[in-house]
Amino acid sequence: MRVLCIRWLGVATSEHEQMVRLFRDVMGLRLEFEEPGTAELSLPSGDRVQVFGPGHPTFDIFDEHATGPVALFEVDDLSAARAELTAAGIELVGEPGRDRAWEWLNFRAPDGNLYELASRVAP
Repeated sequence: MRVLCIRWLGVATSEHEQMVRLFRDVMGLRLEFEEPGTAELSLPSGDRVQVFGPGHPTFDIFDEHATGPVALFEVDDLSAARAELTAAGIELVGEPGRDRAWEWLNFRAPDGNLYELASRVAP
């Protein structure tokens, strides 16, 4: 597995609006998109923070499986990374996800915390 960087941080909170205001208005992150129950903000580096509120499917997954914010590590090959996690006996959590730019999966590390791996989808 080749990890490229920590690219994204996911935050599930019942204080969704207040957290978006903190990141946007106080910390100066740029609002990239907002949809019902979620908002994603960016840092000058291009890294992202996404806030999930109650009612969003990711909020439910994080609320059930995570103990705090979830870090996402970008990898060059998600299929290979998944195979390595499985071979190492690491628990995969939920189903893999995909949108127009990324594919990702959640896993529980030996410390009990939830993490994600993702790779970019080829254009």
